[in-house]
Amino acid sequence: MIRELRIRWILFRRAHSPEPWHLLVLGAAVLACWIAVAAYSSYRSDQALRQQLGQLQAQTSALSGQVKAQRQEVTYASTPAWQAELARANGLGAPGEQTYVIESPAQVAGPGPVEQAVTEVGSAVTTISQGVLALS
Repeated sequence: MIRELRIRWILFRRAHSPEPWHLLVLGAAVLACWIAVAAYSSYRSDQALRQQLGQLQAQTSALSGQVKAQRQEVTYASTPAWQAELARANGLGAPGEQTYVIESPAQVAGPGPVEQAVTEVGSAVTTISQGVLALS
């Protein structure tokens, strides 16, 4: 029985041995699959790079707008009008310039009742504390 199976296996192998052209077709199929995978991979990386390029171009345009605005600000900052405005903001004025002070109505009216009461309590506490310290 084993001998018969062995003989059949040998005969099967002889009848089904690969021809050289079978190996050539198999190699061509493997090469074609490899080329297809490489082409698809290249296509996907190109798509990713195109998307990244679009994002970078959008960022570049946004940054160029910011740079333009900052250049205009720097140009304006070097003008005498801006320097005079900065001096006024810091409480300075040009020589010979008249300055007017406008008080708010609350400051002109004086302290309110609560502020007066706080001041009176504060002075009473001060008087009491000085008296206690004088006794010591």
